Amino acid sequence: MNRLFRLLAPTTTLNVVLHIVLWIALVSVFNMGFAYAFDGYLDRGYDYYLLHGLFVGGPFVIFVTFVTRYQLRLQRHLSLLSRKDGLTGLNNRRTFMTLAQKRLDELSHGVLLLLDADHFKRVNDVYGHAVGDNCLMEIAHRLKWNLRPIDVAGRIGGEEFAVFLASATIEQARVIAGRIGQPIPFRADDENAHLTVTLSMGAVVIDPTRSLDAHFIRADDALYAAKNAGRAQLVMWTPDLESPHAKNPEAA
Repeated sequence: MNRLFRLLAPTTTLNVVLHIVLWIALVSVFNMGFAYAFDGYLDRGYDYYLLHGLFVGGPFVIFVTFVTRYQLRLQRHLSLLSRKDGLTGLNNRRTFMTLAQKRLDELSHGVLLLLDADHFKRVNDVYGHAVGDNCLMEIAHRLKWNLRPIDVAGRIGGEEFAVFLASATIEQARVIAGRIGQPIPFRADDENAHLTVTLSMGAVVIDPTRSLDAHFIRADDALYAAKNAGRAQLVMWTPDLESPHAKNPEAA
């Protein structure tokens, strides 16, 4: 299909002229074919012109309709690719920020979670990137199955994910995080061996007076606190985490 469209798309002035000549020639051929088939048998009344329109214009209308439908499908596909993470199917970072900000504007309260796969670099180094991709897809699957329709989830980069729990209280956030934070199995190789991955999570209760970016900074502080405290746990942001965190090189 793409090859057909490349052939039909003129790229130079000469190609434009050749395409115009070709289309005029096709219309002429259809007209001559109609005249040869029907001129001796039909009076030039309404039936004649109706058949003429169907015979000559019909194929071009069908072709234009087909091209338009294909372009619409392609446009929807490209729009989806621009909004979604290609591997996990979750929202990408830009879309997550847009949707989370919309929820924040509408509801003004909730909990923001940042999640990071523990020892993910080790998975890639030992088992390869294909297995690492399996790991990320299983994390996304866990998120999709444990979040509510009103919540917003996204992959914001590498092995890091974000979730906006709209209208959630601290207690509700802890329950949801507890379900998400159970060790996640993923396929390790073609022999169906499985490994598990854990998640470190940082959370912050939404303060409607602060921006979404400010909440991300706080959730990030809480996330690093979780990783420095031993990983595989949830840390809620508190004011004592306000100071810039010292990123532990061993925490990645």
